[in-house]
Amino acid sequence: MNLHSRWQQFTNRFLNRLRWRLTLSFTLVTLAAILMAAWWSFLALNVYLSRTMPDLFTGSSASQMLPGLLQLAGQALLVLIIPAVLVGTLFGFLTARWLESRLDHLRNTTEAWANGNFKPRINDLAQDEIARFGRQLNQMAAELETLMSTRQQLAAMEERNQLARDLHDSVKQNLTAAILQLNTAAVLIATEPQAAQQTLQRAEDLAVQAQQELTNVILELRPAMLHQKNLPGALKDYLQRWQQQNQIVVDFTHTENLQLTFSQELTLFRIVQEALANVIRHSSATHVNVSLDCDSHQIMLRIQDNGRGFDLSRSGSSGFGLKSMRDRVEEIGGRLEIESSIGQGTTVSASVPIKLEPRNEEILNG
Repeated sequence: MNLHSRWQQFTNRFLNRLRWRLTLSFTLVTLAAILMAAWWSFLALNVYLSRTMPDLFTGSSASQMLPGLLQLAGQALLVLIIPAVLVGTLFGFLTARWLESRLDHLRNTTEAWANGNFKPRINDLAQDEIARFGRQLNQMAAELETLMSTRQQLAAMEERNQLARDLHDSVKQNLTAAILQLNTAAVLIATEPQAAQQTLQRAEDLAVQAQQELTNVILELRPAMLHQKNLPGALKDYLQRWQQQNQIVVDFTHTENLQLTFSQELTLFRIVQEALANVIRHSSATHVNVSLDCDSHQIMLRIQDNGRGFDLSRSGSSGFGLKSMRDRVEEIGGRLEIESSIGQGTTVSASVPIKLEPRNEEILNG
């Protein structure tokens, strides 16, 4: 690196700091003010002397006195400039440092808000534009905190409604059918024992199916494993239990050392749960592939089954929980894609942008 590029790099780094830019500005303004004041004072003195003592500016006396006057003015100017520049530089440095510390406080507080922690507030007792801007940011943070709390409550209500629908569509119907079968068996047991036995067997099958459905619902309500493990570890445990419970083969592949926020992990975990719930209810699949990969820009989740698929162009295709999954992904800035055709299985693909933030478990708690 040559001398010119080194100098350019130094000046860029120096001038990019607010503190040094303001300090330099104060110094230059002070120096310019002193020079202008000295110049106009010198002109005023000459005008005054030329009017009060015109003899000094005639003949050889003017040429003899002018060097002495210039030397005296230069010495006085030098004595005046040095303390004035020092005072201006010190005042500029302290002012710049004060402003920089206030801006650092603004930055640190807004970074905490960006990470989901809305407890810090901007405490600036001044009455200038920066303080007014800080108070406006505090108001915005309070509104965002209220909005996040409302969204969490709505998400909890949505989870409860989804649970109610799942219980109604699966467990309740199976138990109702089992009760009817038991009532029928009670009627037949005295006159037709063999028919009653078959009816009892059907009731038992319905009860087992209801138990299986209830177990699936309980598994879907247990993202607490995310608090102890990262997303790949939680998915591995969940998929093993799901495979044993439903007798459907699952292959899981993932990239090591994935960097996700807790809200991203929770959303992708829920997407896997919803997609696998659709596999049980609608696909009649025997094999599912789940992959979790990443590149330099995004995390990619893919759930592919070998089931019967469905026609995406049909208006009723959105009833398979696809809208819920799409809404979840879009809430964290991602995108969901569905690929399916009759007889060719279904593929659910979700991609979310990488955010270089720590896992924050205070944003959403499932």
